[in-house]
Amino acid sequence: MDSVGSFGRTVADAVVVLDAIAGEDSEDHFTKVPERWQSASYTASLSTREALQGAKFGLPIKRCWDLCPSDCKEVAGKVLDAIKEAGGTIIDIDIPSIEERVGPSGKWNWEHGRPDQSEWTVAKVDAYNNVNAYLSSLSATSIKTIEDVAAFNQNNDGTEGANPNVVPAFQSGQDKFLEIIESKGTKDETYQAALGHIHKQTRENGIDAALTYKDPDTGKTIQLDGILFCDRKGIGQQYAAQAGYPIVCIPIGLDSQGLPVSLSIQHSAWQEEKLVKWASAIEDLWRWKAGPRPMPQYNNMGAKNIPIEKAA
Repeated sequence: MDSVGSFGRTVADAVVVLDAIAGEDSEDHFTKVPERWQSASYTASLSTREALQGAKFGLPIKRCWDLCPSDCKEVAGKVLDAIKEAGGTIIDIDIPSIEERVGPSGKWNWEHGRPDQSEWTVAKVDAYNNVNAYLSSLSATSIKTIEDVAAFNQNNDGTEGANPNVVPAFQSGQDKFLEIIESKGTKDETYQAALGHIHKQTRENGIDAALTYKDPDTGKTIQLDGILFCDRKGIGQQYAAQAGYPIVCIPIGLDSQGLPVSLSIQHSAWQEEKLVKWASAIEDLWRWKAGPRPMPQYNNMGAKNIPIEKAA
C-alpha cells in the first residue's frame, strides 16, 4: 500500500534522488493515472527557514500527539516552538476518522478493524501478487513464489524462524507469510470493500479533511500547509501509506534512549512539491537553531533480558 521513497543525508540530498526516480513506470499503474502531477524539478522547491513566515500547520492531537512518548514530545515541542518563533502557526486539530482507524493505544496495527475494513486484508493480497511477480522475474534463483520462500524458511527453521520462538526477531514465526499465501492474491468482495473503506477513511475523512481547518471561534475555513506528526507509534506513516499520499520525515533529535526522533509532514495526493518546501524550511530552521544533528546512541540496544525466577 505504500512505497519507499528516497533517503538522504539532508532533504536536499533526498530530493535530488526523487528528481531522478520520479516519473512513469510501465510496471506501476499508479504513476500513469490521469490525475498524476509531477514537478519539472522538485529541487526548485527547496527553501530556507524564512519560508515559514505565515505558514499554517495542523498538529493532530487525539490518538496522535496526546499519546506521543514524553521524551519524543519534549524533542518535537522545541521544534514546534521554533516554527512559531519563525512566524509559523501550529493549530491543534483532529483527524475525523482517527477513532475508527486507530485503536485507543495509538499503536499502529494493520489488523485493526473488521476484515472488510482492515489494512491487512488488502496488504496480504497485494503482497502475494507483487512478491510473486517480482520473484518470477528472477533468473539466478530457484525461489520463484512466496510459497517457495515459506518452504525455504521451514527447511532452515533454525536461522529463518519459520516456527514460533525459534528466532527472537520473529517470535510468532512466519504466520504472516502463511496468511499471505492463504489469500492466494484473490481480490474478492472483502478485498474491494476493505480497499474502498480504507481510501475513504484515510483520504476524504482523513488527511484531506484534516488539511481543511474550520476555526471554531470565527467559523472561517483555513487550508493548512501541511500536517505534522511526531509519532513513534507509526500513526502518521500508517495514514499516508493507506491513503497513498506523500510524507517527508526529518530527523530532529534523540529520545532518552538515544534513538532518533523524527518530525513528519504530510499533505494530499501529488503534493510532493509542497512537502519539499516545508521540510527543507523546517530542517534549515532547526539546524540554524540547534546546530549539527546528533548521532544516534542506541542506549541499551545490546542489552539482553535475563529471566529470573521469582521467589515464592
